[in-house]
Amino acid sequence: MNLPPFPRLTHARQTRPASFVSLIAVALTLTLGLGCAPSTAQAAESLPLTSNAPAFAQVGPARLTSIAEVKVTVPTKPIDFGLQFRASNRSTGYLTMVSVGSDRAVTGKFHRIAAGKVSDLGATSPLGFIARPGDVIHLQATVAAKKTVRLYLRAWKEGTPRPSKWQLAAKDSSASRIRQPGEVWLRAQTSGSGNDTLSYKTESVAPFSAAKAAAVGLSPRPPAISDDTFSIAVIGDTQTETNWDADTRFGDRTAWLAANRNALNLRYAVHTGDVVNWGWLDPAQYTRARKAMGKLTDAGVPWSVAVGNHDTRSTGWNNIAGSSGYGGGPYSKNPECPIRLSEYQCNYWRLTRQTQEFNASFPVKNLINLGGTFEPGKIDNAWTSFTARGTKWLVLNLEFAPRKDAVEWARKVVASHSDYNVILATHSYLNSKGGISTSNAGDGQTARYVYEQIVAKYSNVKIVLSGHVGHFTSRTDKNRGNVTAAYLGNYLNGKNNPVRILTINTGTGELANTVYSEVGPKGATTYSAGSTKISIIK
Repeated sequence: MNLPPFPRLTHARQTRPASFVSLIAVALTLTLGLGCAPSTAQAAESLPLTSNAPAFAQVGPARLTSIAEVKVTVPTKPIDFGLQFRASNRSTGYLTMVSVGSDRAVTGKFHRIAAGKVSDLGATSPLGFIARPGDVIHLQATVAAKKTVRLYLRAWKEGTPRPSKWQLAAKDSSASRIRQPGEVWLRAQTSGSGNDTLSYKTESVAPFSAAKAAAVGLSPRPPAISDDTFSIAVIGDTQTETNWDADTRFGDRTAWLAANRNALNLRYAVHTGDVVNWGWLDPAQYTRARKAMGKLTDAGVPWSVAVGNHDTRSTGWNNIAGSSGYGGGPYSKNPECPIRLSEYQCNYWRLTRQTQEFNASFPVKNLINLGGTFEPGKIDNAWTSFTARGTKWLVLNLEFAPRKDAVEWARKVVASHSDYNVILATHSYLNSKGGISTSNAGDGQTARYVYEQIVAKYSNVKIVLSGHVGHFTSRTDKNRGNVTAAYLGNYLNGKNNPVRILTINTGTGELANTVYSEVGPKGATTYSAGSTKISIIK
């Protein structure tokens, strides 16, 4: 949206911050790394808005570098609002602006304003969420330095975590840059006819520094969220997160997904296997896993779990009460195996098909919109469905290194649902280099076989999800004009709790992929982002 000239408005209500800021509060907030000592708390204010004309309220005193945070309630009309820094008057300064468009998508932009003339600093960028009338948006921004002026902002909806890094940044090293101190103003305007009122509150205004602003870091650009988009979450290999009660990573992840369900328009969550480490020997691991996944259930987010090798009896550990001291690995090699089970059962592939503890913890009856299973009452090979933005989706779970009969069952499911967009989830598909795996781990069928029998044959297979090895990578394959995107996700370093968010635009076919390396009560840290295009069946 283009900005009109900045007239001197006499009708706009002005709010000046309290003049006294506690030195103790300054010290505490800087120590915590926020760099923002809040002003004395203010009650909510109202700013009258006249159609297509900017309105102003002063929120901070004259400084060269300030960090400020405001929150506004989204009105019924599209709204542009922002913090204008280094403003010697209303027609001068740097504007860090957020816009809520008619499609309710939220974007960010920077401007330099000199004598009413507006210059863009960078392009308009999506901030990754939508906002409707009545939603409350927080905006935190700063303008720092003089030689090369740097601008930063981040915005989020009330009730969701504040982004851990800046979402948007720009710089100005031109001869026209503003190098003098100025006040901080809230600027807002709506489009269309008629008047409106903006409810807002100044959360904090404080001195800042260029070094502190840069230290916050910058997130990769998130995908745009609109009324044509929805997202699914992909969780991989939580096995080491279930060993101890003190490890909260699994639950922190699912709690973050639940808290951000609306902001992400999250419709489904897929776990690609190795949910636990060796829960059949240590039942407390399943207790922790059920509690973590239960947070999605409580939030109304449908989910499914693929079976990984660690979710079967094929993997054991040497520290379980009564064990013989054998190290972790194939349990069939453990001297205690024939004692605990039998000589016949102590075969890796017989143990791999033993999933009774997994099914007891995640019974198939708990799946929402269950369509069918390969074996009655077993979750190992099962499919569910959901709808989003007028499109139909089928999530198909396939067992680890699947049996031929299981692959054939899955093929028939895909073939008989040609009007569904299919997401195939299996524990092992991509290798660590992003290739389709040719290993069958000693038995079963390879991922290459699954690709040839299902993915390459049917144009309704849009996404393949896996874990088991490696890091985070992806690939696309084109078969018969159809693009299939495959994603591998495994833990990064064993200390954080990554999650992948796939955002799908049903109008354009854009599939945006964002990996957060760490999520929890303090927000989310973006690890990588990218996008591709797929064709959506409507």
